[in-house]
Amino acid sequence: MAKTSSNVMISDFKEWLKGNGNLTPNSANSYISYLGVSYNNDLSLFSTDNVYNYMDVIGQFYQAGDILYAVTVINNIIERINNLGTPLLKALNDQRSALKKLRVFLHSIKNNVVDRTYLSKKNINNPTSSTLDDIRDSFSKGSLDKIDGVRVLIDILGEETFIKLVIENSYFFDKKIVDDQRNDIFKKLGKQPIPARKTTKTQSGNPGVGVNTKIGNLDIYQINGCNIPVKLDGDGNEQVRKLIKSKTGYTISEGNCIFKNYIISHIWGKAYDPRYFTNFWNIVIVPAWANSLLDKNSDDEDSIEYKLKETFKKICVKLYGLDNPQFSEEWDDMASRMGATSNEKITSNISKHPTYQISVIHEKNNGAGLWYGSSQVGRIILQNI
Repeated sequence: MAKTSSNVMISDFKEWLKGNGNLTPNSANSYISYLGVSYNNDLSLFSTDNVYNYMDVIGQFYQAGDILYAVTVINNIIERINNLGTPLLKALNDQRSALKKLRVFLHSIKNNVVDRTYLSKKNINNPTSSTLDDIRDSFSKGSLDKIDGVRVLIDILGEETFIKLVIENSYFFDKKIVDDQRNDIFKKLGKQPIPARKTTKTQSGNPGVGVNTKIGNLDIYQINGCNIPVKLDGDGNEQVRKLIKSKTGYTISEGNCIFKNYIISHIWGKAYDPRYFTNFWNIVIVPAWANSLLDKNSDDEDSIEYKLKETFKKICVKLYGLDNPQFSEEWDDMASRMGATSNEKITSNISKHPTYQISVIHEKNNGAGLWYGSSQVGRIILQNI
């Protein structure tokens, strides 16, 4: 365990916490104290490791204006702590929380590396003892922190306001549309072809993921020794677009479409699985600028990706009754048809969320079965949830 020197970064971080950290003064002081040491021994870091005494390394990058590498080191240390598994030393758990908060602070600052003297052991003219360039060289480009354009908007609005903005500018589907499609998939699964995306090379062979094959002229999703007839989608969302247009009249992601700069998002993903691909409880039309966050799978409960996706899941569970016994029975039945040895539940990992006013798309009828003209679209009704 190595103590860090008092530095500009910690001082600036402390000031930031007062106005932006959403913490009490005592909690803010605790976060600062958690960053006072580098747990080299606990993380199996030796003096030959480039991130040895990592808190000093992060501070040096901060003072050099190199926020990209400061956060990259933080990501590396958080990953090292995560890899220790559980149970975890309280001190390391506390520091991990503080590092995540420090990362939020650093993401609010722009890179500004003015002096680029080559600070390396290889440079005989290195005017300092710093070896920041050796540390830079130790990270591959793929491991560097990402410069994310959406993060700018999150920093300006704050996470809660950003999530509210995304949710309230997305479009969900009326429960009748959801139930009708759910029932159709339930009746056909294993008997008639159901639309699905083709599995990719990186997906095939992963636990819980089947493979695409053919039996005669029939496309098959093969999983757990079961052959499930499927209709492979032409471009990744063609069948979903057709269903949306057929039931509601709205068009998206095609020609002169009604929804501009919106994306079809599968909230639970798994579009290669015929149970998920065209089930409307798994589909939300989201603003294009937010979709990249939903495409990422994150287990980090402090990340915006995790919070946003779990909020969408919670709304869908509540809106469509995905936690009721009938849905669970149907889901277990379909899982058994696909040879599942364990039942996967459609749930959310958050217990509550604020009240949102969401937009719900209805069928193109009057609600009593009377269809509108063929050129009309379904009603969009605001609903608090």
